[in-house]
Amino acid sequence: MLVVSVNIFNLLVNLFIGLVVAAFLGPESFGRFAVALGAGSLLHALIFGWLRLAAARFYSEAARTSQPDLRASLDAALWLLGGLTLGLGVLGALAAPSLGLDGDLVFWALAFAACNGAFEYQLALLRARFADRAYALLIFAKNIFSLLLTAGVAWITQSAGLTLAGTAISLAMATLLLMSQARDEYARGHAASPAVLRKALAYALPLSASLILFALIPLANRALGAQFSDFAEAGQLALAQDLGLKLVLTIGIAMDQLLFQLAVREHESSGRDGGQAQVAFNMTLMAGLLLPTMVGTWLVLPSFEALIIPQEFTGDFARALTLLLPGLGCYGLMTFALTPAFQIAQRTWPVIAAAGAACLTDAAMLTLLPPTWDVDMLALAQSIALVSGFFVLLILSPLAKPTWPKRRDMAGLALATAAMTICVWPLREINPGLVALGAQALIGGAIYAFMLVALDVGGLRKALLLRKKDQTPQ
Repeated sequence: MLVVSVNIFNLLVNLFIGLVVAAFLGPESFGRFAVALGAGSLLHALIFGWLRLAAARFYSEAARTSQPDLRASLDAALWLLGGLTLGLGVLGALAAPSLGLDGDLVFWALAFAACNGAFEYQLALLRARFADRAYALLIFAKNIFSLLLTAGVAWITQSAGLTLAGTAISLAMATLLLMSQARDEYARGHAASPAVLRKALAYALPLSASLILFALIPLANRALGAQFSDFAEAGQLALAQDLGLKLVLTIGIAMDQLLFQLAVREHESSGRDGGQAQVAFNMTLMAGLLLPTMVGTWLVLPSFEALIIPQEFTGDFARALTLLLPGLGCYGLMTFALTPAFQIAQRTWPVIAAAGAACLTDAAMLTLLPPTWDVDMLALAQSIALVSGFFVLLILSPLAKPTWPKRRDMAGLALATAAMTICVWPLREINPGLVALGAQALIGGAIYAFMLVALDVGGLRKALLLRKKDQTPQ
């Protein structure tokens, strides 16, 4: 529960920081910040993404003693890639003016990639060892530094470049502060092994490449919005996309950090069948969280926008997020429900096919839709692209030979979500505000929980009855 709780805390802080940054920078400067941050995120996935994925799949308490060269190899790769990325940042900053780019944004985008790479790698190491307390401390430290150095700098300077600098530095400070928590004495004295790195790359590169392709979609759409309209249009799209994606990723990562490591442990102890059985359970749980969250977000959107979103972004934000939600939901299911089956099977290339299909669909939509280059057009293209990627991966899923969730459980989740929607939908008509938001959340949550128990999804009713029986005095 600690891992789940700390990731929920992380979501709330990130939402707050995103709103503060958007409010103080305004649509145009926030658009510049968002494009640079998106570029840094893309470079992070390109250069460092495979390290986090390899650590999550292969590193464990057992691997520490049996394969000490694994950790030594991954550490060496991190230091090498980090140094090269920062060096490229310096060169990019020097060359930027001649290319018509902002040198500060170029450098800090690359610095963000390096700092985020080290931070995510350290998180993966701690989670792989089930070091929950250290994992929580690292996220907590990052959030404290981000409040001071990202939100604080945006408030004081209203500068996109300095705000991005604060984001990168906050990640670096948290990583350095808690570096000792992830230290591995077994790896000390061992040299990097090319064979180990080749195995890690063979497994992780397809996954990393898919993340890069998926990251290209919002980045390209923001850039096109800025080019054919203005940076304010890119900023409007970025706020809706970033907040919606943070919601999906926080839910997914909060559970995946626990569930995927359980699947890896089951695979180590019980073989392929044990690992895939855990993945099937994980699929049910992920769907049971993501489906009502996406629908619930749409149901409370009028009140959420009225209460939370800066005035300059209202209207466009609600329309964009409404269009984005189906795609974001499919992206969450694809990433945290379907992809783990391929990871356990160590057959990860199909995720590239899904990501490639999503990119091609986005390009096709940008060609076929009316060329308004406004928030609605770009959000619709992105959403359709992500939905197509989900269905391509679903079609390819037999290649992983997965164990599927029970059809009865999936039907129960759909019915529970439908019941929640029917009951809460009329409340969208009342005046948006705190009372409406609270009523929608309480009623929707209660109905969804009741339906899960009534339909006994995943054996929930039986589990509750057994727990009640255990707690009854004899």
